[in-house]
Amino acid sequence: MPRKKVLTKNLLEKLETEVKSNQSKVSLALGALIILVIGVLVFNYFNKSKASLGPAQQTQKEEDISADKLPGKYTVKEGDTLFIIAQKYYADGEKFAEIAKANKLTDVDLIETGQTLELPRLTVQEAKESLGTGGGNTTIWGARIEGNTYTVAEDDWLSKIAGRAYGDIMAFDKIAKANNITNPDHIEPGQVLTIPR
Repeated sequence: MPRKKVLTKNLLEKLETEVKSNQSKVSLALGALIILVIGVLVFNYFNKSKASLGPAQQTQKEEDISADKLPGKYTVKEGDTLFIIAQKYYADGEKFAEIAKANKLTDVDLIETGQTLELPRLTVQEAKESLGTGGGNTTIWGARIEGNTYTVAEDDWLSKIAGRAYGDIMAFDKIAKANNITNPDHIEPGQVLTIPR
């Protein structure tokens, strides 16, 4: 074999050996780096404090207070507003200002899912008003409906009628069922409704 071919062959073998050696070093370094990154991620996952977890990952420490046991705490849920919370606890969304005041909130539109709010107990007069018993023959929704029937007026809706008849706007479904109303959002002025007692 000519000397030139031997040198070329030796050079190629040496180059191939060198490349394989460098590839194994690079592979070893990459493997070590991957193991290190995985180790850091696992370590951080298991050492995360509860405070750094998102609201969906935290377990709720205490249950929300029920409306009949106020004052107490309430944890804000997805989609909540102060108006919705006030409606749920005081049967009057307009009482949201009482919640804002109790929690020293400067922006009533800025509450976050997972936030804990103090829900105050309303005074006897405030509680009566929130239940639609503003005194005399009126409610916060208008004149009290005392009879067993009611004629729908312009700008009426079933919730408002339920508030005037029962002191609870959420009782609209009683009126809807008694009158075979399939769409509670659709009532006509002049329509006579049965008010079940």
